[in-house]
Amino acid sequence: MPLQPAVALDYKRDVMPIFIEKCSDCHSKDSKKVKAGLRFDDPGSFQKRMPKNDTVLPGDWDASLLFIAITRPHDSEDAMPPKGKGKSLNKEEIRTVQKWITEGAPINGERGKRGKMPEGDARDSPDLPRAIPKEQAWKNKAGKTIMATLLKVEKDIAVLRLRGGHIYRYPIANLSDESQALLKKTD
Repeated sequence: MPLQPAVALDYKRDVMPIFIEKCSDCHSKDSKKVKAGLRFDDPGSFQKRMPKNDTVLPGDWDASLLFIAITRPHDSEDAMPPKGKGKSLNKEEIRTVQKWITEGAPINGERGKRGKMPEGDARDSPDLPRAIPKEQAWKNKAGKTIMATLLKVEKDIAVLRLRGGHIYRYPIANLSDESQALLKKTD
């Protein structure tokens, strides 16, 4: 039997139903206040909102804030959905969102657009390859060490990807002096 060509994910068919089922309390026309301006039930509105604050970086799931939000540990204060608001996405649903972002986050056949990156960022220039972050040892003030990849720094939070793929937002103030110095070197 010949192999069938892979079918790209479609937002309306594959991704939007997940968000409507799990996120409509806060991100639909039916919510009292649409949180973060994200309406998952309106593909056009969502597509326009994707580049704002790097909500979705087409082709770059691990730097997309949407993906980071849906994979935070349940006990994190920034976990999505918040406690008492809907159910978390299961592993298969998370994989679907990840694949959709990897495929360029297309909506109605149109690939998503990237937001403006800070000057000097390799993602701003098509001629420069994007730097690949590397895994490093990070130590907290209690002496516990983890191996993780620094994805970005948000004010006083280090966004780290653990070996298992989980994204963790860790307060910089809780890192050891050595790890805080390492953060300054990576800026």
